[in-house]
Amino acid sequence: MVLIGLLGPMTLLVPGSPAGSTPRDTTSTTSTSTTVPVLGGLDSFYDVPDPLSSAPPGSIIRSEAIPVIAGLPIRTAAYRILYHSESMDGSDIGVSGVVVVPGRRAPVGGYPIVSWAHGTTGLASDCAPSRQGIDDIPFLPQLLEAGYVVAATDYEGLGTSGIDPYLVGQSEGQSVLDAARAARDLLGSQASDQVIVAGHSQGGQAALFAGQIAASYAPELFIAGVVSIAPVATVGEFVPPTVGRSANPLSVFTVASLYEWAKTYGNLTLSSLLTPAAVNLTAGIDQQCINSLAAEFADMPTDRIFRPGWESSGSTVVALETANEPGWAPSLAPILVVQGINDTLTPYTDATTLVDQRLCRDQHDTVQYDAFHNAGHTNVLDVAQPSVLRWMASRLSGYSRSGNTCPRS
Repeated sequence: MVLIGLLGPMTLLVPGSPAGSTPRDTTSTTSTSTTVPVLGGLDSFYDVPDPLSSAPPGSIIRSEAIPVIAGLPIRTAAYRILYHSESMDGSDIGVSGVVVVPGRRAPVGGYPIVSWAHGTTGLASDCAPSRQGIDDIPFLPQLLEAGYVVAATDYEGLGTSGIDPYLVGQSEGQSVLDAARAARDLLGSQASDQVIVAGHSQGGQAALFAGQIAASYAPELFIAGVVSIAPVATVGEFVPPTVGRSANPLSVFTVASLYEWAKTYGNLTLSSLLTPAAVNLTAGIDQQCINSLAAEFADMPTDRIFRPGWESSGSTVVALETANEPGWAPSLAPILVVQGINDTLTPYTDATTLVDQRLCRDQHDTVQYDAFHNAGHTNVLDVAQPSVLRWMASRLSGYSRSGNTCPRS
């Protein structure tokens, strides 16, 4: 089975500074900052100051230059960042991520920004992609060659301490938008207000939510487009309609989301949804990355994980599932949804329902839906790369035709 957002090995080179592009001093009177690089090792970078001085969402708390991978354009620069965002209750929090800057001189008006949302890596802080560097960002060489700044959030509570609202769309969307704001705060006038939000799997859900909330949450950003690749359309994708004696390796994603929803919302009781054996397994769930976590649930029959009728046992679960399904609010930006027809993790049928019924019919969004034969959950990134890059370029160039495919025949 291929899991979401697995981390791979890295080949590292020391970066240069982008031509004519030195990030501004991140020391601020409105936020708690440290000298770059941060002393005390990698873990200390992710320690959010306590108390955290108040600052607008997207304000840089601290930043440091990090190595870049082989194969990127010459003089590419990369920075690990810690920035202000908002929790689900509106509290000021720190969120981590990275910003990657092209080596070329910034154009008049600044570099456009692609804010990338990653797939599931786990629930432990050590699973944060920024801790590994930048080699897991898809299309990164091509995006930099095109002259885009790439910002990539770790999401709330992943990287830093605290609750990780896993598959909570509002939280993910805020982290994605605030990463774009943080890139602008880091680079000043060298970054424009033009932003494309894009993501894969969990990140596909995050990108759609970012598009839905951008007008109210980050009105100063011009969201030129939303790219959602193999999105999580509903948590129900990960469990069979009826629990039974067969194992379903995808159950781990539902267990992880229920665990974090119980902490995020405070109105779920895991023992009413999961069996005692499954509840016991959740004791260390927030200390594991996805591979080790998945191994614990891969061979468990679903009736040893979920109580009978768990999904319909209370209105709270149904309400939270619905609230975290993308497409229940309109997006002001055109949307590109990309899906592999052979995807067994986030199925083509669920993506099609999302597009046809919620995005197109209910919200009257401007949507282009590209479904690829012979593409599964992971390799759809490679198969779809040329069309995704063309769509991004057309949106950022101001191309007026939308490629709208709603309603589809």
